[in-house]
Amino acid sequence: MTNRIHTLLHLLLNPHARVTDPEKIQRSRLLSTILLVMIVLGVTILSFVIYLDPEDIREPEAQGALLVLGIVTVMYIVNRMGFNRYAAAGVILPFIIIFTYIAFSASGKSIFLAFVLIPILLTAIFFSLRWTAIFSVSMLALIFLLLSFQDQVSPLSPFWSLRNMWFFLMLSTGLVLTFMWHLGNLEEIRQRELRRINEQLEQKVAEMERFSYTVSHELKNPVITIKGYLGSIEKDLQDNNFQRAQKDLLRVSTASDRLHDTISDLLELSRLGRIVNQFEEFELSALIQEALETIDASIRAHNAMIDIAPHLPVIYGDRIRLREVFENLIGNAAKYMGKQESPRIEVGVRDGKEPVFFVKDNGLGIEPHYHTKIFGLFDKLDANSEGTGIGLALVKRIIETHGGKIWVESEGLGKGSTFCFTIPDGRKIA
Repeated sequence: MTNRIHTLLHLLLNPHARVTDPEKIQRSRLLSTILLVMIVLGVTILSFVIYLDPEDIREPEAQGALLVLGIVTVMYIVNRMGFNRYAAAGVILPFIIIFTYIAFSASGKSIFLAFVLIPILLTAIFFSLRWTAIFSVSMLALIFLLLSFQDQVSPLSPFWSLRNMWFFLMLSTGLVLTFMWHLGNLEEIRQRELRRINEQLEQKVAEMERFSYTVSHELKNPVITIKGYLGSIEKDLQDNNFQRAQKDLLRVSTASDRLHDTISDLLELSRLGRIVNQFEEFELSALIQEALETIDASIRAHNAMIDIAPHLPVIYGDRIRLREVFENLIGNAAKYMGKQESPRIEVGVRDGKEPVFFVKDNGLGIEPHYHTKIFGLFDKLDANSEGTGIGLALVKRIIETHGGKIWVESEGLGKGSTFCFTIPDGRKIA
């Protein structure tokens, strides 16, 4: 039974097979539904009227209804052929003419002016807000002009009831136009959101492509190194050159450690965004102290002086991940001090509309054209420096999972640098 109903609806509502545009098919189905409802209701009402009094078929209302039924039937066929806009226009104009004529004729009834609302709604459905406004205002102006020729003195004149119907049409048209304008705004918002999502997807795809290329390159190098030195070790052992074999084994160990560190950092990066620790409220100063204890050896090795601002705020976020942020930023600041005689690192927050957290150093500094590049995978400014070059990428991902953003401020080489970031979830200031 359900299949039969579905087949029947398909036969009655779907346009010609040559119409393939999904939006056009949907509009055509909607118009077919409206026209079929009008046909069924029109036939039912006319049949009932004629059954009660066959002489009523001579009345202007019945004659007009017959004409409307004929036009609607023809436009239904036109719509099924795929010309839905022509079909809509073919219903709109005759409706205006027929029902305006019935309402303003010598023996007319003003109530029929309400049927003019149907063309307004059809115009709103199948045409733009601009064309709906032009059509509606023109139609209301035409009715107002016809009203000006009516007798406004006699209390028996239909002017008063026609005027009331005109007010009704004006109110209804205003509501329709307002609703269309609201829908247009919603559609514009939806389109903007879709564009934003598409841009994000494009960025993610591009990031994945760069990630795949970079990872394959970074993982391949240690493997090639290991394989090469294993061949060299084999030759050394055959030649009984144990001293050189020991050196080659050391290089294999170094390459293996590098490979292990790279894989560990990549796994950590991939987990971000999927595994999030429970957010909690905590003292930022206590978090920074924990981070300093973790990287104490590195700070001491570089003789860096740490200056933590007093009265740091209480924030709300992923404590474990945010500690990693400060560990990475402070550790990097200590690592890239260069030949600075008095290495100094400042940690604090700038008050404002949104708190900006920062880690500032007086080290090597970063040239402006590297300010964005340094947050990429394996993009180390010094290829010979320790680490895998994934640290700042990890930091960036952590900040982004908190809904914030991160950037670097530096005037250039030798000028030091300041890493700044926001945490929207942590804007609760003590």
